[in-house]
Amino acid sequence: MSNTISNMKMTNRIKGMVSKRRRRFTEDGFDLDLTYIRDNLIAMGFPAEKLEGVYRNHIDDVVKLLESRHKDHYKIYNLCSERSYDFKKFKQRVATYAFDDHNPPMLDQIRPFCEDVDEWLSRHQENVAVVHCKAGKGRTGVMVCCYLLHTKQFPTATEALNYYGTKRTHDRKGVTIPSQRRYVDYYATLVQEKLNYEPVTLFLRKIQLDPAPIFHGGQGYLHCVITESKKKIFSSEIVEVRKGMHTISIPLKHSIALTGDVRVDFFNRPKMKRKEKLFHFWFNTFFVRDYLSPEYDNGELPVERSTRALSCDGTTMELPMVMSHMKPRAGSLASLGHMPPTLVLSIDKWGLDDAHKDKHHKVYSADFKVSLFMHRMGGNISQAVPATTNRTGEGIQIGMGGQDTPSESSEADSSECDTTGDTTGDEDGESEKFGLICFEA
Repeated sequence: MSNTISNMKMTNRIKGMVSKRRRRFTEDGFDLDLTYIRDNLIAMGFPAEKLEGVYRNHIDDVVKLLESRHKDHYKIYNLCSERSYDFKKFKQRVATYAFDDHNPPMLDQIRPFCEDVDEWLSRHQENVAVVHCKAGKGRTGVMVCCYLLHTKQFPTATEALNYYGTKRTHDRKGVTIPSQRRYVDYYATLVQEKLNYEPVTLFLRKIQLDPAPIFHGGQGYLHCVITESKKKIFSSEIVEVRKGMHTISIPLKHSIALTGDVRVDFFNRPKMKRKEKLFHFWFNTFFVRDYLSPEYDNGELPVERSTRALSCDGTTMELPMVMSHMKPRAGSLASLGHMPPTLVLSIDKWGLDDAHKDKHHKVYSADFKVSLFMHRMGGNISQAVPATTNRTGEGIQIGMGGQDTPSESSEADSSECDTTGDTTGDEDGESEKFGLICFEA
């Protein structure tokens, strides 16, 4: 008996270490990585089995809790794309809205999830919705916050995110990955402005970074990869970055068609050395609203400090720039009508996944930003070349120099553009990796 009690204490200690700063449910003899966000809305870690159940929520313990507190009135929402379990354990009341770890959902997944949860909770006043991913923090937080916005429980993304962070964690760091937070803000915009989302096609003509990242030794080799629907649609030529360079431009002789959810990855690819992941970000073309006035239509952006707003940890951070020479935002791209030819999406350091962790500016300066210059479909554009296919069905994109460059397989190369997770750990987005390219301070 004493050994059993000792083992339980050791197991609970291990589970507590794995759950880190997430709040645990420790009532009625239970000790689970599980939090009541609302009385009828639960966020939890993955219900695991076998050995994994030693350090995560064991599925049998989750079943016991739900059966004892919410018998016949619970429904599970699994957000994991990488794993599943026996739905019979939960009386088949499991719905799956899967997307990859460390990434946002596809935008068109969010509303169906929110409507499903709302419909379930509306059936009976005692019904509860239980949402989980792997750690029950990042992906879970995105969808829970979107549901809170969907049901008008909070008016803004910031308020929903801050509330979730406070309820789910001890340090208020609920959803920390910038792209995930961006998608919560996207959904808040749809709700606030009563918009119906529909995919919009834009044509990318140029990518610009400034100032240049600080590479170890003063020299780097920048490579950009763009992915859409898990298919690589563009792989740039390698741009040499030398010490003293300020702005880095990746020109495209042929515009690239982008539609809906888009991921952009940047790498350092030194000659004769292993490539290093720098940072990436997600965006959705429907929400690219800022456009350049004619005097800036040469595609060059002046270097300006960005404005400040709430950060990933609920304090302050720099968000994507809103420049004084840009016209006010309109309702949506689809409703803008006639526009000047160039749209611009500018995202500063704090909106870039992985770059935002460089809090001491060892690699990216405080005013670092990435800008994408685009045209709307039907605009005054040069020859636009959408991704074509070769005989094997693999994507091909016309490169910068006009030559054909293979997409290196329609399946995203996990070593170069891994959409299943870019850092170790459970959706914390906190693992540091700047020693690879930072220089001596």
